[in-house]
Amino acid sequence: MKKGFSILIIVFITYSCKNATNTEEEFGEFPSQELSVSSNAVSNLLKDTAALKSMEAKIDIGLIKQCSEEGITSFNMDSITDTKKYLDNLIIENTLGKIPVNGQKDWFLKADEWERFSCYQWEENQNHFLFTLLQKDESCCLTLYLCVADKEGKLVTIRSLGLSGGDGGWYENDWGERKGFGKFKLFHDSYYDEDKFENGVQLGITREQEYTELVISLKSKSFQIDTLDYYKTEVFIKK
Repeated sequence: MKKGFSILIIVFITYSCKNATNTEEEFGEFPSQELSVSSNAVSNLLKDTAALKSMEAKIDIGLIKQCSEEGITSFNMDSITDTKKYLDNLIIENTLGKIPVNGQKDWFLKADEWERFSCYQWEENQNHFLFTLLQKDESCCLTLYLCVADKEGKLVTIRSLGLSGGDGGWYENDWGERKGFGKFKLFHDSYYDEDKFENGVQLGITREQEYTELVISLKSKSFQIDTLDYYKTEVFIKK
């Protein structure tokens, strides 16, 4: 006589921290949300783009604390190196990538195999959880972002703090002074060099420099921005 069996299938969908090659680490966790799926849908869940995009932009605070250093500090982009503690690209695509950077409707974080985001620093108070990420662009620059979430992990806003790098005659290096929780004095300094020729002979270069000094202060769900100084100059440097 055949015995009947009742099979209870419990599916756990998790992403855990794992070591990668060349001292790299990858941190990732699927955005938290209660899901009700049939057994036929489980295998296709991670591929269901529509379902992923409908999820709330919420970060796992415990995960960020695990891969970041406590305490957000002043910085000079020229002296920062990539931590290689990378977030899973799905976290960028499905959570962080939903929040416009600097409030600009056409600027969102994007990650792929060449451009990834690594954990850097974090701090919190009774209302907000702040953390910084580094984006390494293999062709150009290292950029520092400040992300703001509430104490439940719901993302509020993302702000670029500075970058360092250059390409094709252009170079920029930024730095910032932490003035308090969610408050920075930022310095953006860039220049662009263009060769100047006459009758096929190089005479020198024309250098265009742009400098901005500002203060950003977190106010509930956005940053107040106060520009302290700005100038743009152009000089000729003889060869």
